Amino acid sequence: MQTVKTDLGEINITKETIRSIVSLGLADVKGVVGNRKSIIKEITDMLRGDASENEVEEAVRTIKVEIKDNKPLINLYIIIKYGVRIPDIAWDIQSRVKESLIKKLNIAINEIDIHVQGIQFPKKIQSRKDLVASNLFVKVF
Repeated sequence: MQTVKTDLGEINITKETIRSIVSLGLADVKGVVGNRKSIIKEITDMLRGDASENEVEEAVRTIKVEIKDNKPLINLYIIIKYGVRIPDIAWDIQSRVKESLIKKLNIAINEIDIHVQGIQFPKKIQSRKDLVASNLFVKVF
């Protein structure tokens, strides 16, 4: 829990609040496809048959918040689009998250670490026209 001292007393900010603000800021970044849960959680969900996910549980797995020296340390686990420069998108995410936390909560940030967990490649739709030598296919009776 993050504690902010004011003239009138203390304000306690939970990790869930910080996590939700970070999640909203992450949604605005172009090139971020989504967050990724851990491999262990994916396997556990498959074995259990859990197909539906709770958004709060997903955010807990993909946005980790720790408090050190009364400052948040944030770890983001993301998937990006193919063709996006990783250093550029990481810098953009860090600056947006930092701005939104300072603007909305007026707290100092310890660290914002970005972990790129995967790259989403574009899906190619192949039709018979796209195949090489498509006119060579013969029906066999």
